[in-house]
Amino acid sequence: MPSRVAVAAVASLYARDRPLVDRAFDHMTHDELRSIDEQLLQDYNKVLSTRCDSSAQEGMSIPQKRQDCYKALGQAFIRRTAYRSLDKYAKLLSSRDIVEDALKYYTLPDELQQTLATKFGAASRTWYDALDQLKEMATSTSGTLNQGKLWRLVLEHPMTAYIPVQCPKCGHVVRDEYPLQQSDEEIGIKEVPPTGEELDLRAGWYRGPRKAIAFEITCLDCGFISKWYRSGHPKILLNPNKWGRLCGDQEDLRLILADYLKIPVRYIRPLDWDHCWSEYQTSSMSNDWDVHDGSARNFCRRLDEGIGSWTRVWAIHPDFCEDVTQKYEKIVKDAQNDGTGELTQAKTCNGYILARGNYTDEEITEELQRAAKEYKDKEWWQLHA
Repeated sequence: MPSRVAVAAVASLYARDRPLVDRAFDHMTHDELRSIDEQLLQDYNKVLSTRCDSSAQEGMSIPQKRQDCYKALGQAFIRRTAYRSLDKYAKLLSSRDIVEDALKYYTLPDELQQTLATKFGAASRTWYDALDQLKEMATSTSGTLNQGKLWRLVLEHPMTAYIPVQCPKCGHVVRDEYPLQQSDEEIGIKEVPPTGEELDLRAGWYRGPRKAIAFEITCLDCGFISKWYRSGHPKILLNPNKWGRLCGDQEDLRLILADYLKIPVRYIRPLDWDHCWSEYQTSSMSNDWDVHDGSARNFCRRLDEGIGSWTRVWAIHPDFCEDVTQKYEKIVKDAQNDGTGELTQAKTCNGYILARGNYTDEEITEELQRAAKEYKDKEWWQLHA
């Protein structure tokens, strides 16, 4: 655990320069980490000079003080990450009426109705009809609903599929990449101010970190101009008319539907990697968690392609938090120990913050679970010594 001085230094730095801390934690590059390290050490020394209970730290060397700061910064990162993910749960959990309204809102395109009829044996006019069909398929002849089977069907259904950002008229896919090889202008997109009519406009990752912003898309094939934005509202997430549903949006929708169907699903967040997925509880009688999304598995195994590594994998849920790195781990140790961020896919240093603070899987799990318990009663930056 960090000392009381280090804990107070984090609180002092956050009170003094909240934008610096938030910016760094939102995208912890090597430069951001170096900046926050120096600022935190300054606050550490200031706290040390004013506290009467800091005798144990007074004789510490600079490297020892830095290590104390590293431990505090690691705890702060764990808590802030957990809080942000729990914020997502709190914001996503819409009322049943709102979710049902969204499921019934769209008449599915004819081509999609034909696809569903071919795959599932009957056409569905709305997503609500399609979900009713999946419930029937997951119910035994005795009338018992198989929770695991239903969720696997939901995950395999076009209702929750990944949809790239594209032209809604001709389907031309907008190139999504990071690090960027082409500018936004070169691929036909630009940021535009929100009009206020957007439903639950969200910040998120799209070709790099973005604020809550809308995009104007000019199709490079047909010239059609359209609008797209990230949203956590079920009516936007369920839009079947070539509306982009990226991996983060995909998982948001899955969490919404899981809550609607009363199926325990937890958010899986890899550190330093532009991707996310979910695990579901295989049955109400066990504590086993499974991944059914093949693309999530494949993403974890593509480390030999030279695209960069993730450094840890966390499961976050109000009741089921833990570090699940060993479950997914392949070639991440080098990335965890790289302070430049160059070995990670997102070019960030989050895993390194924890590695240099000597955090074990057990300590991370304990801190994640404590953050989940304290989420409504304390701020994330109120650390423990």
